[in-house]
Amino acid sequence: FSTSQWNYQFYQNWDAYKKGFGDLNDDFWLGNEKLYYLTNQTGYTLRFDVITLGGDQKYASYTEYQIESESNKHRLNKLGSHGGTTGWRIYNNWGKAFSTYDRDNDDCDAFNCANRHRSGWWHSDHWCATCDNNNGYCDQFHVSGSCHSVCTSDNLNGDYNGVGGENVFSNHNAYCSLNFTEMKIRPS
Repeated sequence: FSTSQWNYQFYQNWDAYKKGFGDLNDDFWLGNEKLYYLTNQTGYTLRFDVITLGGDQKYASYTEYQIESESNKHRLNKLGSHGGTTGWRIYNNWGKAFSTYDRDNDDCDAFNCANRHRSGWWHSDHWCATCDNNNGYCDQFHVSGSCHSVCTSDNLNGDYNGVGGENVFSNHNAYCSLNFTEMKIRPS
């Protein structure tokens, strides 16, 4: 997928994520059925390229990537060794089913993570809207003295506090808003 101008809304239903949507020259999601077909034919690697609002370019790469079929909820099946310049990893998302606002497949009992984040993704119950004070959930996904939302390390294509721009954990142990994200696969 690619989100460069944040012109396309990633708050889509299951069928849209299954088939794919957007403009291949701008913001788009290839489609989970296509990803399933491709990643189950031969080995694939995965790479995320991101640019922060401050202009820093970073990447995360994985030596393997495979998702399962729709009957298995497009579960993130394989994720190889991590490399790159970000501290961000999606290991917490490995083994998780894909969720959308109309198909709540995450392990979070309190709410639908895809609806809360306004995106489809392999949402992790561990990182979906947890507060560091253990007193509940962060409704606005903001950082304050009493509640720090780490949900934003969960996905790259959703809203953060109602604006187009996702946060990702960096090597500097801080969250930084992103201006551009791109997820790419290629045969290994």
